[in-house]
Amino acid sequence: MNVLVTGATGFIGSHLVERLRREGHAVRCIAKDPLNMSVLEAAGCSVVLGDLNNGIDWEALLDGIDVVYHVAGVTRCRKPEEYYEGNFRATQKFIRACATVCRRLSRFIYVSSLTATGPSIDGLPVTEETPYHPVSHYGKSKMFAELEVLRDSGRVPVTIVRPSAVYGPRERDMFDYIRMIKRRVQLLIGFRQKFLSLIHADDLVSGIILAGQSAAAAGRTYFLGSEEYYSVQQLGATIARVVATHPLRVHLPHALVFAVGAVEAVIGVLTRRQMFFNLEKARESVQPAWICSVAKARSDFGFRQRVSLESGMRTTYEWYLRNGWM
Repeated sequence: MNVLVTGATGFIGSHLVERLRREGHAVRCIAKDPLNMSVLEAAGCSVVLGDLNNGIDWEALLDGIDVVYHVAGVTRCRKPEEYYEGNFRATQKFIRACATVCRRLSRFIYVSSLTATGPSIDGLPVTEETPYHPVSHYGKSKMFAELEVLRDSGRVPVTIVRPSAVYGPRERDMFDYIRMIKRRVQLLIGFRQKFLSLIHADDLVSGIILAGQSAAAAGRTYFLGSEEYYSVQQLGATIARVVATHPLRVHLPHALVFAVGAVEAVIGVLTRRQMFFNLEKARESVQPAWICSVAKARSDFGFRQRVSLESGMRTTYEWYLRNGWM
């Protein structure tokens, strides 16, 4: 099968490309930077140089494509409008081009985010029926992108998947968290337990591919996450076992978290750099629960969590060690 993957050099996209190539698919990718082309070509992909928002040859990109996996997106930026440009407007242009150019497209899979819906508002996991209530510009931009994809579902067969928090080899946010715990400190936001769904990259890629292959998933939206929910304390304890340490738990009041986020945002504007933490991340981090139900994905196309938290953390940590990240 001829498949197109956007965001192929990113964390999720790179794992997806590896799986698709192992399964024997012909993979085409889009690259903004010529430096990234060699990485993708070495993986056996054909590459089209361009930007979804500017100057792309849609015919060259989409010719002969059977399935599209739209993974590319902006997860961190200096100004809120960059989220909407990179997530909403790019997706709008892309799916309209697919509807116009593609002649045999069997599925357009959009990889969205749990943040598009928003956190749990009553302590229960959100479901596909939960109304949108994003708490950040990132979440809102993904919500608008979803609505655009659904708007074109009459012309293009679409499926939307919403991953929860994701971890695995090459993931940088979890790397920072593991490194902090290895240094014997675990930061906890607030003084009450917080919970999250957390999916390993291998399980997420399996879910994305299953959703794209399932006839039942056409025109529908699905959460992909762990089948159990983890407290942040449980996550820290698991990592501590993996790295063989006993971290000191330090609780940060929500007010301090917002203050740090505001300072980081100002530094980002002054230095024109994308900061690891800002007000957007602060709003997301103070929520009591980022948990979602995967019952619909399990029922419609057999999605299951295969990688346990401890096993996944161990293989992730070992990858960091082998590759000199730690």
